[in-house]
Amino acid sequence: MIRQNQTSRMTALGGSGCRSILGLARIVAYKALCVLGLITVCQVSARPVSLSAIQAFENEVAAVASDLPGAAAVLVVAGEPRPLMLHGFQSLEDITPVGPKTTFQLASLSKSMAAAALALAVEDNQITWGTPVNELLPDVIWGNRERAKKMRLLHLVSQSSGLWPHAYTNLIEERMTYPAIKSRLNKVGFICDPGSCYSYQNVAFSLIGDMLEKSTGEPFTQYVQARLFAPLGMRQATVGADALSADTMARAHVGSRALGWRPIDHSVRYYKVAPAAGVNASISDMRQWLLAQFGLIEGLSEAVRERLHNRYVIASREASHYPEDRRILSVGYGLGWRTFSFGGIEGFFHHGGYVQGMRSEMIFHPASASGLVFLTNSEPARLNRLSLRFAEWWTENGHLSDRSH
Repeated sequence: MIRQNQTSRMTALGGSGCRSILGLARIVAYKALCVLGLITVCQVSARPVSLSAIQAFENEVAAVASDLPGAAAVLVVAGEPRPLMLHGFQSLEDITPVGPKTTFQLASLSKSMAAAALALAVEDNQITWGTPVNELLPDVIWGNRERAKKMRLLHLVSQSSGLWPHAYTNLIEERMTYPAIKSRLNKVGFICDPGSCYSYQNVAFSLIGDMLEKSTGEPFTQYVQARLFAPLGMRQATVGADALSADTMARAHVGSRALGWRPIDHSVRYYKVAPAAGVNASISDMRQWLLAQFGLIEGLSEAVRERLHNRYVIASREASHYPEDRRILSVGYGLGWRTFSFGGIEGFFHHGGYVQGMRSEMIFHPASASGLVFLTNSEPARLNRLSLRFAEWWTENGHLSDRSH
């Protein structure tokens, strides 16, 4: 038996300096807009981050990974991707090392990709953010039809549908099919008009997949693969449970003090709500996904990124599962992303994901082209604190104290 403290040390792999000039050019251009007054809140890195500060933070990430069966991470600083950080094993049963192509279940981090796929469909004039849900999905019956008439595509993607929070997430955990769960939405109450309040959903969020298929004629899975993953070079990324049989798929693990980490069968339940929780990806894929948020690779236009990186509804810190911290303000939800300010710095975007035996975290700051992704085939407690630690580290090292003009 391999105990928690016996897994291998995190190692670095792959680094590339080829994007540094592009990243620097983008930051210089952003600063110019600030000077001209075309951007009112300027949060671009005002000084280079020292290599020692970067390495110190990477050591912190490695420390988080050190007690886990397997993990992979990538850090991007001011547009420059750092070497991939790889740790441990795909499974403690056969001790295959975690590699750049090892895939993990992303769970709710999948929402960011579903939102981006929709934004691309909007850009292609195949659907609009204002499309009424009832118009494309007349077969979905709602308990309050007057409020339902006000529900638009934008409300589903921004978690502002007005429905009771986490409506029927419990049924996802059971063996009930997605169509059967949808047929029960008429029993779900509204807590506010659509667009008026934050209300996190998995089932209702996944209706965007139905709307995408109705508007494009392509199943959600195929559309995301062709329109998003392929153009971005996310070569291992897939949607659905078929990936679980691949040799590169990391095995889920649960832990206890007595037995340490032990492998378990993958949870397949959340694949039935694919837009909300059905994506699998490697850390190489997630490096591409992170770079795409900054426009450092082709695939997401500036207009699409600006649409995604916004706050459309205000949320409380507690409802967003952030710890009590006076530095965390302006909490809300964009399109597939949580968003907040930290220590006076606006514009952090974040999402995490969890299914039994798997966790994922991604946080980034678009204005300074910096971010972190962490994937693991285990269940470390309070992993979102690592994302907040990135926000703290970047606030301390990447910015001067005066950031508004």
